[in-house]
Amino acid sequence: MPILTPMNMSLGTFCALNLIPGWGDILGLPVPERIAKLRDPDVRAEMLRRADSKEAGVFRRLARFDRYVIGDTYAERNEGLTGRVVADIAAERGQDPFTCLVEICAADGLRTVLWPMPTDNDPDSWALRAETWRHEDVLLGGSDAGAHLDRMCGAPYTTRFLGDCLRGRGLVGLEQAVKMLTDDPARLFGLRERGRIAEGHHADLVLFDPERIDAGKATLVHDLPGDSPRLDSKAIGVTAVWVNGVEVIREDIVTGAVPGRVLRSGRDTRTVSTK
Repeated sequence: MPILTPMNMSLGTFCALNLIPGWGDILGLPVPERIAKLRDPDVRAEMLRRADSKEAGVFRRLARFDRYVIGDTYAERNEGLTGRVVADIAAERGQDPFTCLVEICAADGLRTVLWPMPTDNDPDSWALRAETWRHEDVLLGGSDAGAHLDRMCGAPYTTRFLGDCLRGRGLVGLEQAVKMLTDDPARLFGLRERGRIAEGHHADLVLFDPERIDAGKATLVHDLPGDSPRLDSKAIGVTAVWVNGVEVIREDIVTGAVPGRVLRSGRDTRTVSTK
């Protein structure tokens, strides 16, 4: 995945925080009991101690609550907190970050969406990523097959990657960035007449503005069966999309045309040899 994938947390539903040793017993309680436990200073102190111990392993980094950003909120008293960093709110309230976060979540009945800020967002980490991308055996991409629709938003990695490369960190040029997202995967999977603009190829095209291309902020929408939530991120700077030469999207409006077809191995692919 060539971007830092947005991944939300919550004290209300199961997430990676539950995997910190000792935390699952607290976060698995019924909500009223969970809130009571979380508001207990001794319980919070023990939870932080366990989170900072060696037994927590890779989950230790999740306990940097000062770096969390508040996402969706529901209570009136939490109005205006969305998008703010916990460290700043805690400083205003004279609280330690974990206590501050607990009180915000408790006011929402633990429904508050929390966004942990990544720790690998420094220039050296991005330089290492760019070096990795240039290796002939590396393909850009990423998917969890829809397993975490309400937790992770990896679908907009293409638009965010382009925006990052062209106007952000400038790690890859326009032509190379597009090739890495189109022709490279088509060649790897042996897709016939796809992945590039050429005579005789299928006209699968995206028209975008290099000065604007990006992905919007990930937000929760409730449009799945049972009013279940999923994360959505709008494309920015994409004018139109064509499939087999037929326009299917124009200015973020779906036309209703369905000119695509399921690709079949052999009919639509060629055998690709390995090294």
